Amino acid sequence: MLVYYAAMKNIIHLLSALILGAITIFSCEKTQENAILKLLDDTLEMKDTYNGYFTRRIAVLEDVLEEQADPEQIYNIRKRMAIAYRTHSFDATLSCLLQNRELAVNTGQRSKVMETDFILVEVYTMAGYHVEAGDILNSYSVDQVPHELLKSYYQAAHCFYGETMAYTSSDDVYAEKGAKRDHFRSVLLEITPEETLDWYDLKREESESAQNILKAREYAYKMMGCTEVNTPEYARASYFYANTFDGPEREEWLIRSAIADIMCATNDYASLNEISRILFERGDIDRAFRYVADHCMADALAYNGKLRAWQISKFFPEIEQAYQDKHLRQTKRMAMMMGVAIALLALLLFLLLLIYKRQQILDSMRHKLQESYLQIDERNRDLTAINNRLLALNSQMQEADKVKQEYIALFLGILSENISKTRQYRHHVLKAIRQGNTKVLEQEIELLPSMDDDIQEFYKMFDETFVNLYPDFVDKFNELLADGAAIVPKGDDILTPELRIFALIKLGITDSSKIASLLHYSANTIYNYRAKIKNKARGSRSEFEEAVRNIE
Repeated sequence: MLVYYAAMKNIIHLLSALILGAITIFSCEKTQENAILKLLDDTLEMKDTYNGYFTRRIAVLEDVLEEQADPEQIYNIRKRMAIAYRTHSFDATLSCLLQNRELAVNTGQRSKVMETDFILVEVYTMAGYHVEAGDILNSYSVDQVPHELLKSYYQAAHCFYGETMAYTSSDDVYAEKGAKRDHFRSVLLEITPEETLDWYDLKREESESAQNILKAREYAYKMMGCTEVNTPEYARASYFYANTFDGPEREEWLIRSAIADIMCATNDYASLNEISRILFERGDIDRAFRYVADHCMADALAYNGKLRAWQISKFFPEIEQAYQDKHLRQTKRMAMMMGVAIALLALLLFLLLLIYKRQQILDSMRHKLQESYLQIDERNRDLTAINNRLLALNSQMQEADKVKQEYIALFLGILSENISKTRQYRHHVLKAIRQGNTKVLEQEIELLPSMDDDIQEFYKMFDETFVNLYPDFVDKFNELLADGAAIVPKGDDILTPELRIFALIKLGITDSSKIASLLHYSANTIYNYRAKIKNKARGSRSEFEEAVRNIE
């Protein structure tokens, strides 16, 4: 019956595990995360921190701007702020540029008006305000632009035609704008220094137009070599580099680009949008929805440009619908699992009923077991009594050992005191002789053995007594020292000075002055010996003397 009962318990445990495992599997579907996606998630967690860094940088520029009265300095600082805001806030960028343009108009600086207009063309174009950008660009011709601003004009025109050609509905207009883009790119290539970031960017675009992906990849890679990691330029270069690949390589470089965008507080970006699409197509709907809803759309609205929000809105409903469908399926699956769990619980109740019917049989067996337990308990009490007697004997032995150590210390103290008295007596007699006392006394004193002999005799008596009590002390003491630091007595010596010092410590005499008095050394000598030996300890220096006292 015990076997039957154990089997029933195993069945119950197995069914419980199945219920919990099923609920866990269906309620906690986890996507395998690779390292770089985890890095992207961690970077997004720090997004507010990076935005705070950006805000503080802008605040510094604003403080400097407030202190300026020179129009030239004001213009340059606002220009720097516009460049900083360019991928962060369209409204802030536009505000800085329009203020600069007004300042240039008021101060009659035609070249700065043109410079600001060319920057406005690029800003309007990238934000999706193509009409405004076209109006500004068409208000100028090459003949009107001074030589020092020609490059800025060509860059604005190249940006405008390159971006707007993708949004034309007519093939003829598309071809016309493509030709203008190619023309301005060729002009820029002639006036841009080779092997610079801008030059590699133009060559990359040229290779893409020629559908030479390998060359485009090479130039995009060289663009990254011209930039620092996690800068706006690096984010742009790695985005272009990613688009020359398919599969895992493209995803990896898009993630690197997105990380750089986040760390630069960029709100107008494409990389994270592309990553969301890839994850959505791969089935990672939760992460794709989180990226789009919590970051891509929010950042696009914060930037306040028309183009990026429009691009996101084209696929956001699809991700949102898939996200809702997934959670609906999970809810249905959970309901199904709850039904299975209820059925399993009913089965458990049935099994418990069977167990209850077997209870009477178990009661009789339990009664027999109780009798066995009583016998065992009685034997345990006997063993406990024996153990208590052993403990008492052990306590007595420890007490005897303590008394033995105390008597040894007392004995050694008496011997040392006798030596001291002998020395004092000797000094007294010699003093009497030198004061003119009998020659017999002087002869008697001189016949006494040397004090050094007395001390050596004391050492010998101490060594023999101690070693008789602790025959393994030297070996066990050396085991506490590092390899090669063992202390071995030489000649007829039983113990060395170091061993005698630590033998007294073993006996409970730890005060250096007392040890010095007993062994007739100076206190400084005792201190040096103790420090020297502890420095050779195999284990902790601070616990060495305690280990010596514990030697059995």
